[in-house]
Amino acid sequence: MRTLVVVGGGVSGMAAARLLAGARRLGSGGDPAPFSLPGARVVLLEASSRLGGKVLTGNVDGVPVELGPDQFLRRDPVAELWCESLGLGSSLVAPAARVAGVWSYGALRPLPAGLVLGVPTDLGAVRSSGVVSAEGCARAALDAALPGEPLGRAELGLWPAEEADGRSPKGTGERSAGAILRARLGDEIVDRLVDPLLGGINAGGVDRLSLSTVAPAVARALVGTRQVMEPLRPLAPPLYAMRGEGASRTPSPFFGLAGGLGRLVDAAAAELDALGVEVRLSSPASKVVLSTDGGSPAVVVLASGEHIEADGAVLALPPSQAAGLLESSLPAAAGRLASIPSASVTVTTFAFEAGDVDVPPGWTGFLVPRVEGLLTTAVTFLSQKWPWTLDATGAALGGRGCRLLLRVSAGRFDDERPGGLGDEELAHRLLAELGQLLAVRGRPRTTHVQRWEDAFPQYLPGHAARIRAVLSEVSSTGCLAVAGALLGGIGIPACIASGEAAAFALSDLAAGRVG
Repeated sequence: MRTLVVVGGGVSGMAAARLLAGARRLGSGGDPAPFSLPGARVVLLEASSRLGGKVLTGNVDGVPVELGPDQFLRRDPVAELWCESLGLGSSLVAPAARVAGVWSYGALRPLPAGLVLGVPTDLGAVRSSGVVSAEGCARAALDAALPGEPLGRAELGLWPAEEADGRSPKGTGERSAGAILRARLGDEIVDRLVDPLLGGINAGGVDRLSLSTVAPAVARALVGTRQVMEPLRPLAPPLYAMRGEGASRTPSPFFGLAGGLGRLVDAAAAELDALGVEVRLSSPASKVVLSTDGGSPAVVVLASGEHIEADGAVLALPPSQAAGLLESSLPAAAGRLASIPSASVTVTTFAFEAGDVDVPPGWTGFLVPRVEGLLTTAVTFLSQKWPWTLDATGAALGGRGCRLLLRVSAGRFDDERPGGLGDEELAHRLLAELGQLLAVRGRPRTTHVQRWEDAFPQYLPGHAARIRAVLSEVSSTGCLAVAGALLGGIGIPACIASGEAAAFALSDLAAGRVG
């Protein structure tokens, strides 16, 4: 019997394991996975005591609360389809509130209409919002008139780095998203709109992010153009959708799961069990050894000293952990993976009595730009955004009055302040900042701090070329594949897709070797 090992029990690893065990590919219309590996033994190794990775639903003041991501994008339907296939389709819910904002110049302001990942396409809406000053808007208006060479594919990161000669600052070598956008729109637009959104999604900063990796559609739209705003207008959502008007006419681009996304993890774990996957928790791997003696192609060595001989393995891990496993067998790939930095974040949930905090009606929350200098990066009005949380609040507390749950995010790349504070001091500092941002009249009933260490890989310029080199070397072994956010996609759908792609790659390699 052939043995296939998946190292890492997050969403990517679970998605890979289900396919390797014979499940049907999500979004395939019911077509079976084209594997030539019937009857393979599939082993899923997870270092921690639970599956799910950063997907975690906890309990705060008797209420189920998301301690990791609270929603997923519907643009790629794989997460939605997975929920439906697991019998959770009726529990998929869109956010009840639809307005998001940003703290800028001492006030909460709704995000202006026409944004494409924070890049404006409607300067009139930006002026009206007050997020950016009149001077900042005037500077951005020069986008249509400023001279400059058309943006090339290489500086946008849309072809391999080895094809750029690097001799000229323009047209060769990938530039950061910030460098590209600041040159056309000015600093204020980037600092107060683009960085909070595009940077915030990735827990980083636009001056050190690859546009082609974090916003590939934006990068493709800018090829051959001098301007930024005009080419992006076709990508902008309908204006009324951003302003929160006509919400019933505009489907939300997001879904959550009533009761929490932890239900997806639980149901997926049950599916793996039904498929016969051997799930082993608290089983960290220490290295992967490639065979040279004609035996099993790979040996996965556990920290306990146990050896698992494998016909193939998927590494669904953060970059530093994947690098550690490959250090002895594929040192070049390990070095590239080790060079990918990561950001740590914290999620602090406060449970308040009703009326203790003034929350704008119809809002999901707001962002806090880096230039404000605060620890807080975002605030989510959980009990206003998710009806199931609101219902659970009332039911769980038996009418005792707690109807408000707020989540405060902190931490991003190059900001180590949250990591230097203990939980109590961090919560104290964030509560004080919350008082600056909103009218807070009471103390929270309950506070919960969740830390996610090195949770967000940072996609620096050149990331795509670096990952291509890693994938080439890994696939050349004939028995290894890589999955996860390290490839260049943050979010549940991207992780699912990467896990499925790795499973297909591994099955092709193994089938070719034994067929």
